[in-house]
Amino acid sequence: MSGERARCLIVSANQVVTPYPVYPLGAACLVAALKNDGHSVDHFDVLADGGLSRLARLLEGTTYTLVGVSIRNLDTVDSAAPNQFLSEIENTVQVIRNLAQTKLVLGGPAFSILPEQLMELLGGDYGVVGEGEILLPWLARELAAGKPPIEKVFYSEPSVGLWQPSDLTKSTAEYYLKHGGMLNVQTKRGCPHTCAYCSYPNIEGKKIRYRDPDEVAEEVLHLRNHSGAKYIFFADSYFNDHEGRYLKIAEALVDKKTKIPWCAFFRPENLGRSELRLLKQSGLAAMELGTDAGCDDTLAGMGKTFSFSDVLKVHNNVVQEEIPCAHFVMFGGPNEDERTLQEGLANIEKLEKSVVFAFAGIRILPDTTIYERAVSDGTVSYTHLRAHETRYTISYAVLCLKKGGGGGGGGGGGG
Repeated sequence: MSGERARCLIVSANQVVTPYPVYPLGAACLVAALKNDGHSVDHFDVLADGGLSRLARLLEGTTYTLVGVSIRNLDTVDSAAPNQFLSEIENTVQVIRNLAQTKLVLGGPAFSILPEQLMELLGGDYGVVGEGEILLPWLARELAAGKPPIEKVFYSEPSVGLWQPSDLTKSTAEYYLKHGGMLNVQTKRGCPHTCAYCSYPNIEGKKIRYRDPDEVAEEVLHLRNHSGAKYIFFADSYFNDHEGRYLKIAEALVDKKTKIPWCAFFRPENLGRSELRLLKQSGLAAMELGTDAGCDDTLAGMGKTFSFSDVLKVHNNVVQEEIPCAHFVMFGGPNEDERTLQEGLANIEKLEKSVVFAFAGIRILPDTTIYERAVSDGTVSYTHLRAHETRYTISYAVLCLKKGGGGGGGGGGGG
């Protein structure tokens, strides 16, 4: 913690409220990291703090060394209701540019998917790809010392032990509890799986980095006691890791008597009734299962390592333990044809006593195996996307894998 200290503003630019607004956990972690490095930090949430007019008033009254804009979503990922959010992000950036003489730093999960295009489109001074708890405080020190780096986009190396409790403003906590009903906590980062469509390994790394279970339970208690949280969502790429470390989280929640209901994304494999009983004892109130496809052929096309019989086994265990659950399934992906479609629909009928969210079409993201396959098949005829195209294509990265299909869909969770 040596060197100059900066005055920083972190802006959570997300304005998506469907199906409910999602608490900006990444931005809150960055606020904590900057404060712990000695910097002065304000956090402005466009949803929670009154919109761009309020942001303008804040900028007119304060001078910042840097303003970081966290970009969570680029579109709805829903072919039934396609909508891009880039214009909203552009408006946010324009307010900052008009009113602040500062360095604009772009980041967030959506930025990490298309950093070069968004740097060009939004005119960022700097960008951080991946987690920013180490890079952003360093960049703030450099700027405060009058030593702006020549490099413009920085790529973080996945780090172990960088977590710290997220720093919530009162207005942010109150807004998301009122409108979404829950706050978020992360117990691990990274994903070792190779699901064909998924960008998690590119954003968080392919090796899982675990957080200390007692620290997780302490943060849950803090969110309950100090922020009024009545429900927690564990925002891991998927909760039930192959090493079984998720059970340590459950044990810590039981030991510390957190007594708060929670939900998470799960892979539908290796979940027996004894594991589910422990999770339920720790507060598990509902499960979102990343089933993703309806039969073995399409599961293989998605790069899944489990079969539909594994899905049914887990599903039956969940039902027997009386845990509410939802499955997320995508049609129109690799290996899909009329036969697999009919087989998938028949298999979904077996998922009794659950909710099934089915999507038609799959968003193709850069640097995924489904993208490589789509280029090889000729479904996608380009490998780069220029900034001016970002506004006008069907969403930001590409088309539906099945020619003539919808704009995209999305799996609910889990590796």
